[in-house]
Amino acid sequence: MLEKAGFRCFAPSGAYYVMADISGLTGLDATAFALELVRDPGIAVVPGPSFFSKPADGRTLVRFCFCKRDETLDEAARRLERWATSR
Repeated sequence: MLEKAGFRCFAPSGAYYVMADISGLTGLDATAFALELVRDPGIAVVPGPSFFSKPADGRTLVRFCFCKRDETLDEAARRLERWATSR
């Protein structure tokens, strides 16, 4: 779902989240992009700089959590699909 929406994803090794690169989608930094994604399509992500000792290293990354109910993930997929096709 994330890759179909245009994110470049880094597959986790046993975690319940995925880091995704936004540089192919926007010129915004991760924090500004996270705020935009909350506004429309209503999806919350954590900006990548939060996870780096040098915050600049995460400026094009956001973290999606997928330890959610299937219904929640299905709705997120629908929202991301609408968002991606409206760009």
